[in-house]
Amino acid sequence: MTFFSHLKDHLHTEDLRPIDKINIIFSLILSFIALLFADRVSAWPYIVGINFITSIGIIKLVAFDNGTSNSFSRFVVRWYSLPFIFITFKELYWMVHPIHPVDMDYLLIELDKLIFGHDPTWLLDKFATPALTEFLQICYSSFYILWIILGVDLLNHHQQRQFDSYFFLLMYGFYLSYIGYLLVPAIGPRFTLHDFSRLDIDLPGLYLTGFLRHMINSGESITNISQAAALAQRDCFPSGHTEMTVLTILSSIKFKMRSAMIIIPLGMGLIFATVYMRYHYGVDVIAGLLFAAFAYATAPMLEKKLSR
Repeated sequence: MTFFSHLKDHLHTEDLRPIDKINIIFSLILSFIALLFADRVSAWPYIVGINFITSIGIIKLVAFDNGTSNSFSRFVVRWYSLPFIFITFKELYWMVHPIHPVDMDYLLIELDKLIFGHDPTWLLDKFATPALTEFLQICYSSFYILWIILGVDLLNHHQQRQFDSYFFLLMYGFYLSYIGYLLVPAIGPRFTLHDFSRLDIDLPGLYLTGFLRHMINSGESITNISQAAALAQRDCFPSGHTEMTVLTILSSIKFKMRSAMIIIPLGMGLIFATVYMRYHYGVDVIAGLLFAAFAYATAPMLEKKLSR
């Protein structure tokens, strides 16, 4: 009996929404990749175990929610994808570098020079000011907040179906970006083209920049400045910040939400900040735009297929 048939026979898999299915499917794909490279990925037992537990947990949670009117379970079912994406993101941290130990920043740098004639982060450095840096660091740090703003706006207007489709699109977009991380691991220009240890000196902000940088670094497992490049997550290509922000902007326009007035300017600043703040190469942003276009075009078809 396969794992899927076991779930179908013993759990209420018929209750699952498309977003639940794509979350479970991708967690199983990560487990398969970890097992395939078990000789390199030392954390494979944890990855497989966590994904098995979370898959069962999603099925049980959705089944429980469908059988009750509990407001807390309804809240968890709606929003569990936010912490879930962080779990899968950290699993990639255990997988990408062991599977593909050679970073490919050199290729992205060459592509940037071919497209722009120079390194974009150095081109933008000429226009840097503490006030602009402060604003753009805030924009960049609003990444997850933008999702929540649109999600809450949709729910406040009782658009549950649109909310589910939006979060399905986000998760699908994330999983597509993971393919890029696995195939083209890179750490970004703040390590390769600039001195990471001097970032606060060379690109200073005003009040919040240092704190927000530290929070983002911690989320990417950078806990030691002297070993930052070795600890950093290989998550540059494509720019997930660009891809998911574009999907959020497009969704806010598609559903004609008032929150678009906040999401669009913050989102545009965020995309610009990916290069200005030295997190990404220019080609990462281009790839993020292409990934977003593909996800936006194909998500409705995939969602329909998974709803059967």
